[in-house]
Amino acid sequence: MFHNIYSMQSKETLMKENRELFWDISDVSELDDRAIEERFLKYGNWKNIQDMLQIFWLEKLRADYIKIRDQKRNDLSEKTIHFFNLYFHV
Repeated sequence: MFHNIYSMQSKETLMKENRELFWDISDVSELDDRAIEERFLKYGNWKNIQDMLQIFWLEKLRADYIKIRDQKRNDLSEKTIHFFNLYFHV
């Protein structure tokens, strides 16, 4: 449904500039978009979210957020879920 909407350089730059969000992962190049987005949603601050929105389309991020939120086992806090439910109007 969604095509690659970012350049690999931009994605790599995003990951490099926010390496602290992936402190426990040795090879971040193996992560898919949803895993990256989940880390930003879970551990990022507002600037991190804004940086991520420069790479991923808002609608793609919204769709992936819903999938992340609705997983049987998600690690998002209730506050995070509430905030992004309001932000994405879901």
